[in-house]
Amino acid sequence: MPRKIAILMIMVAILLLAACAKRNTEYQPDEAVTLVKQIPVVGNPLDLSHDDSSIYVALDQGGIAVINRNNYNQKWFTNLFAEDGSMTTLGRIKKITALPQFNRLFINEITATDRITILDISDPDTLVYKFNIIGGTGGIRAMDSFPLDTPSDNFLMAVGYSSGDGFKYDRYDGNHYSENQFRILTPATASGFFLTTDKVYIACEQRGLLIYDRATLQLLGELAVPGEALKVKVEGNYAFIASRQAGLNVVDVSNPAAPVRVGGFDTTGYANSIDISGNLAAVSSGSGGVYIFDITNPKSFFLVQQLNTIGYTNNARFVGDKLVVAARDQGLLIYEIH
Repeated sequence: MPRKIAILMIMVAILLLAACAKRNTEYQPDEAVTLVKQIPVVGNPLDLSHDDSSIYVALDQGGIAVINRNNYNQKWFTNLFAEDGSMTTLGRIKKITALPQFNRLFINEITATDRITILDISDPDTLVYKFNIIGGTGGIRAMDSFPLDTPSDNFLMAVGYSSGDGFKYDRYDGNHYSENQFRILTPATASGFFLTTDKVYIACEQRGLLIYDRATLQLLGELAVPGEALKVKVEGNYAFIASRQAGLNVVDVSNPAAPVRVGGFDTTGYANSIDISGNLAAVSSGSGGVYIFDITNPKSFFLVQQLNTIGYTNNARFVGDKLVVAARDQGLLIYEIH
């Protein structure tokens, strides 16, 4: 056999063997979630909250939707009745948070004056207006409500909210009175926050992640991260940050004085929300849809699924054994978690 032909045959054999070989890649599980229900809504669903029976949706100019978690029936509210029988019209609803322990729903409403409106949700079919909080409530970027660990002076609950000038934590008696308990002024817009018993974590846009001592309100540490830090969730010793144009950043906060970025994932679109349930994290990323990550090991987290055929997404929240996605053009999308 001529030498050139022999060499050619050897090269062909090597190519055939390479073609038959499988690439050794990290194991990727089957889909993490599957769609079980699509719920059309009026308006643009911006924010989500829930209790054991209902999902509450802030619809911007569309009012409020209340979705029954058992049968997905929807109640839609554009007007509210007060206890005295008078009626008030809802404006633009940007943020929403439920506190089922006290049958209260807090909404951030933008009309002539930005405000927080408190509703009684004892009967989810008939939301009742209680009162408004006005003053220091402009430009709210994130809002959440909490039961007080040690109620005092008739105060039972609290709401935290972040805005252009920092973070505020107000406590309420649940009826007609509120009181600012503490306030943190931040060096840039406070776009998101997460509270633990002893710390306040703030996603501070271009400034990155800021960590404060909750008792003294002193800054413990900070870390600039790629992109703009918009929302943050803390799980164990790690902060997971939705960072707008840079996607997801993961930061080791075990030493709050010296936080360390341990990983990131650059999503398509603008990462605008982050939620965590067990070993899964869901990042809503605007035109990129929703990214679902396995965060069992935060230092080597990996993508398990991208929901990229649902248009522009504003939010994604874990609700029990479901993932609920607020999509601008497709309404509410309910996924079952496997």
